[in-house]
Amino acid sequence: MREVTIFWRRERLHLANLGPLDEIFEWAMHMGYLERNPQRIRLLLRIIFREGYGPEDLAEAVDFIELDEVLATPTGGDPAHILIISLSHPLTQLSARVGKLTIKPGSRWDSEGMHYTMRGSALSIRIVVTAARLMLRPDRISTTNVSPDDMLDEGLLSERQMEVLAAALQLGWYEVPRRITLADLAKHLDLGRSTVSEHLVRAEGSIIRQFLEGDPIWMAD
Repeated sequence: MREVTIFWRRERLHLANLGPLDEIFEWAMHMGYLERNPQRIRLLLRIIFREGYGPEDLAEAVDFIELDEVLATPTGGDPAHILIISLSHPLTQLSARVGKLTIKPGSRWDSEGMHYTMRGSALSIRIVVTAARLMLRPDRISTTNVSPDDMLDEGLLSERQMEVLAAALQLGWYEVPRRITLADLAKHLDLGRSTVSEHLVRAEGSIIRQFLEGDPIWMAD
């Protein structure tokens, strides 16, 4: 699994239809999807508006954003709004159609520019990167591999699931033929057979779903 971040400077964003957004907010971060398919993309957005602007100005600035709901307004020392928005930008629609790819929560628009981070298969990422280059030449593209620590940090796997997977791999559970039985694996981990089986199924399901569907299922909670 690969992770690629495309970066555009704020000045360059003014060359595209994203320029009006720079006038109404200072900072925005994608917090996770509520719905994501080729027909509809809804997400949580944390956003800090410039003075004199607010949520209702988003849809007026560009035609690819719809404001669905305002979940939170600035309170105390927190200047941010939390919004539910619908997106219909061609790049976000393409990323939903190709499959095996997600836009990572934490992707943001800050004082430097827009950081658009994708995670998924090499082919899916290549398709979206090519489209992004055609729409507006990026200032920078960086690539990394997704490590087991990333899966833990972002909640894709729990520490116990990672422990069970690591032991299963080391002891030959995933070899053909298997070198260890479920009972012996459970004994090695000092856990019950049903507990080990559940950890394996849940962990494998999370990884497979992430690879095939691309959406970060841990955001559903």
